[in-house]
Amino acid sequence: MRSPQDALYALVSDWPVNGGVHQQRAIDFCRAWLAGRMPAETVRQAFILAALEAGVPLDDDGDGAEAAVVNPPV
Repeated sequence: MRSPQDALYALVSDWPVNGGVHQQRAIDFCRAWLAGRMPAETVRQAFILAALEAGVPLDDDGDGAEAAVVNPPV
């Protein structure tokens, strides 16, 4: 993901498992970021937990931060 906005789209539109606790928290955090109430790093951590919960593989973007979903479902 390149931004919390991209993460929100993936969590809502492309997520392979719906109803996870971490998925919902990540959605809430992304929305809070859009409203200016949540730092992007906190959203990133929530997204990573949601990905782990759903078994979604993450791609390391080269700086040690898991930033992008590998082969998101279509």
